[in-house]
Amino acid sequence: MKVIIVILALGLIGNSLCMAELVKTKGKGEIVYQGLFQEGSLEERTAIASAKQNALTRYAASMDPARYELYKRVEPEVLAHIDDYITDYVVIDKQIDKDSRRFSIIIEGSLNTTLLESTIQRASAAAAPGAGEQSNLTFIFVARELEARKIFDAKRTNVSINEGSQAVSEKDAVAPEGQSTQNAMNSNSVSKTTVGGNTEIKADALTYRVATVAEVDSAVNAVLTNAHYEAVDPNDAGLDVEKFKADFSSGNDISAATRAEAIAILRKNDVRYMAIASMDVGLPETDPVSGLIRVFVTVNAKVTFLPPLPAEGQPRRLPKTVASIAGKPYSGLGPNPQVARTNALNEAATKSAQELTDQLRMKNIR
Repeated sequence: MKVIIVILALGLIGNSLCMAELVKTKGKGEIVYQGLFQEGSLEERTAIASAKQNALTRYAASMDPARYELYKRVEPEVLAHIDDYITDYVVIDKQIDKDSRRFSIIIEGSLNTTLLESTIQRASAAAAPGAGEQSNLTFIFVARELEARKIFDAKRTNVSINEGSQAVSEKDAVAPEGQSTQNAMNSNSVSKTTVGGNTEIKADALTYRVATVAEVDSAVNAVLTNAHYEAVDPNDAGLDVEKFKADFSSGNDISAATRAEAIAILRKNDVRYMAIASMDVGLPETDPVSGLIRVFVTVNAKVTFLPPLPAEGQPRRLPKTVASIAGKPYSGLGPNPQVARTNALNEAATKSAQELTDQLRMKNIR
C-alpha cells in the first residue's frame, strides 16, 4: 500500500510539472570576490542568483508593453523568490579574472512561466474578491479571408491650352518716280500649346468571406477566464452576430447602426465591456526555415467600455475605447494549409486576447 501511495504521489508531481510551461532563457551574473575564489563558495552562489535574476529580466524585456507594466508590479516579489521561478539551469560559461578579482558566469535557466503568470494574475484588479460581477465582457472575434477583389482602371483627364500671337512690321520706301511711297508689311505668327491633366485612381473594392471559429472562441474564453473576466456569449447578451459578420465582409469595422444597436442591448443587459476583433487570414506560404506551410493572421481589435445609463437629470457618460490592437501579425505552421491556418488563428486569438486583458489590467479595469 505504501508503495502504491508513493507511486501515485510521484505521478501527481510529474503531472503538475508537465502542466507548468518552462521556457529557456539566458542570464549573466558577476561578483567581486575577496581572497581566493572557491567553487561552491558564497560568492559563486551569489553570482548564480544574479544570473538567474538577469535571465528573468531578459525574458521580461520581450513582453508587450502592457504585460511588462504588469510584471514590474510583481518584480520585487519574483526576484526575492527567484529559485521558485528558475527551476533549474546549466552553466554555459564562467570566468575568473584574478587581476580584478571578478567572477562571471553565464547560465541557461528554465523559467516557470505558468507560475509567473499566476503571480501576475493575483496582482491584477480583476482577480480581486468581488470583482467578477463588475467584469462582464462579451466578445466577437471574426476570421475573414479575401473572397473577391475589384480593381478599378485609372481615370486620365487631359487638358490642352493653345495660345497664339502675331507680330506685324511696316516699312516705307520711295517709289522709282520719286513722287510717291510704297508700303511693305511683314507679319510673324507664334503659337504655343500647353498640355496637362490628372490621373484619378480608386481604391480596390474588397469583399471578404467572414466566419466565427469555435476554436477561436474557446481560446479567447480561456484567456479571459484565467484573467478573471466574466465572458458572456454574444448570443446570450442579445447581439445579432450576423450583422457584425456582414459589416466586416466589406469593411474594416462595424457600421454605426450596428454599433449603436449593440451598445444599447449590452447596456440593457448589464454588460460593461464589448471586445470586437477582425482576424485577416493570409495566403499559405512555405516557411524558409522549417519547410512547413506557414499562414499569417493580422488582428485588429478594440475593447469598449459601456458605462451604465445615468439617472434622470444626470449627465450621460459616453462609451470609450480602453484597449486596442492595430494590425498585429501572428503566424502558424502546419504540414498543410488547413492545419497552418488553424494554428495561426489559435495563436492570434490567444495572444491578442492576452494583450487586450493585459491592457485592461494595467489600467486596473475590473
